[in-house]
Amino acid sequence: MDKSMYFKINSPKVIHETIDGETVIVNLDSGNYYSLDSLGADIWDAIGKGIPVDYIIGDISCRYNGEREEVDRTIRQFIDELLQEALISPLEGGGDRHEPPTEIADGHPPFKAPTLQKYSDMQDLLLLDPIHEVDDTGWPNIKAENA
Repeated sequence: MDKSMYFKINSPKVIHETIDGETVIVNLDSGNYYSLDSLGADIWDAIGKGIPVDYIIGDISCRYNGEREEVDRTIRQFIDELLQEALISPLEGGGDRHEPPTEIADGHPPFKAPTLQKYSDMQDLLLLDPIHEVDDTGWPNIKAENA
């Protein structure tokens, strides 16, 4: 993965909500739902804002104590997981230009890899939800082919 790549959240098929630093994500196509820890939620938020991977890595490297190579590798692996689950996709043409931070200060918390927890126990219920049958304007407007 190119570190300067930009990504976007695969809306409207992927919905999400952040509550108290934890992000819950639902993939309406697969019926899987996911939970992100606080660092994963920060990365998710940055992706949603169109911030490039190199900026995200630079920012996290400045906010946490850890080897830059480990942070770089771990963040890229996490983004690859998001891609494999079809939660995000490359953003053609890029997003806003950001220069990655370079100042690393002492006294920050230790770096721990972000986690993506996947749950499929409600898959059948989520896929049965009639919200899948709506048009682009949303509920309660049913798609013409389902009417």
